[in-house]
Amino acid sequence: MTQPNVYWTLEAPYLTIIGLYTNVPEGGQLDTDQIAWFHAEMAAADRKKALIIALHHPIYSFDNFHSGSIRMRGILDDAISASGRVPDLVLTGHVHNYQRFTRAFTSADGTPYSIPYIVTGAGGYYHLHAVQAVAGNSIDPGHTVQDAGTDVRLETYCDDRNGFLRLEVSQDEIKGTYLTVPRPQESWSDPANPFDHFTLKLKDHTLV
Repeated sequence: MTQPNVYWTLEAPYLTIIGLYTNVPEGGQLDTDQIAWFHAEMAAADRKKALIIALHHPIYSFDNFHSGSIRMRGILDDAISASGRVPDLVLTGHVHNYQRFTRAFTSADGTPYSIPYIVTGAGGYYHLHAVQAVAGNSIDPGHTVQDAGTDVRLETYCDDRNGFLRLEVSQDEIKGTYLTVPRPQESWSDPANPFDHFTLKLKDHTLV
């Protein structure tokens, strides 16, 4: 690795990505130096560009192996409050499946945001993590996070195939496509298949 630190900021023509180091322990942890750096990077991020926060541990997850991290949610929400900047998308891994949530968020100035929180950790490891069951049945899309003070909805998930997420960012929008790939018992020459699409309009922070 040639990166100077295990946490970093990447500048691209139409977006800024802030990458956090949260890998250990289970549920994630940031020391005071990284938290101070995170607040400063959030505040300094170009407001004319999209802002993506990337971290290892998912903030929301309905899997039956790890689940989401309340600690990471608190750290991100504190950074939003301290910096006055709301991320356009939150990108996570750790859990070996794909889940897409939408969080309805209102900033301090009253601006409404629809923020995608995405778990995309099914890139190749053989042991995929299934979603939880409710009364013996798998959770359906539309399920909400049952925590006080949140408005978070599970839009879709894929827990039985490996896959990868492709993001296309322009001045006006973020377009996401999640594609699944053949399973080991299937032909490796089979094409990747689109499973999920979403578009985030950056002007009014709406999802379609």
